[in-house]
Amino acid sequence: MIKYNLSFVVFILMILQSCASFETIKIDPYKGMGESELYEQGSIFLSNADIPSAVTVFETLEAKFPFSTYSQQSILDLAYAYYDFGEKDSAIAECDRFIDLYPNHPNLDYAFYLRALSNLEKGQPFFQEILGQDVSKYDVSRLKDAYNDFLLITNRFKDSKYGDDANNRLIFLRDNMARHEVYIAQYYLKRGAYIASSERIKFMLENYPGTPATRDALIVLIENYNKLEMVKLAETTADVLIGSFPNYTYTLNKNNHVIIKDGNEKNTSEKKSFFDFSLF
Repeated sequence: MIKYNLSFVVFILMILQSCASFETIKIDPYKGMGESELYEQGSIFLSNADIPSAVTVFETLEAKFPFSTYSQQSILDLAYAYYDFGEKDSAIAECDRFIDLYPNHPNLDYAFYLRALSNLEKGQPFFQEILGQDVSKYDVSRLKDAYNDFLLITNRFKDSKYGDDANNRLIFLRDNMARHEVYIAQYYLKRGAYIASSERIKFMLENYPGTPATRDALIVLIENYNKLEMVKLAETTADVLIGSFPNYTYTLNKNNHVIIKDGNEKNTSEKKSFFDFSLF
């Protein structure tokens, strides 16, 4: 009787083990699909905003058909999907992967363009565009990355269809990076760090000459020289200011400080100084 019971237990254990083995068997739903079919399936998932499923299909596509036309396009499609859904870091990662894998691809300019857009919009403060907030007051490291990519497009891909837009964005980015330097210099000036403020302005004038922020930069520099009692440098800088912006004039007060006047402002007086221009 014991012998039969033992045999029965062994039999049950074998059945359970077999069942467990069956449970671990995974069915590949994409087995037998060609590259065009896999690409189409992944595209369907993307159109339905199902990125995880699209990633699975595109990974299968790349594994089965590496370096195929569909595999190459799937990376760009996935990068755009990440960008469109607000996952900028993932979009940048996919663009980087495409650039590394296919450095001579005819759509390489698109990869750089999409990476630049992702950097430009990455970490954008909430409702920044809606509220009209000044991007120059925030961390501009992402703007510099975007600037480098847009600059690369204009220099390397002369006939790119993204060239005109890249040029326009370069102007926007350059102006904002210049304003950022002035913003930091204003901060230093307000806290009495006059030398640090002056150095920041000099860096801005050397690296972003001719930008709209030049006027404010020169005014900040003049105020720094006033605070440092550097009369000659303050006058020289004031001469540059009125040479570039004829509506401005200046006089020296009893302390030999340069007093800037804006001819476009009504009811200005000699007491007006840099701090009256609403720059803080």
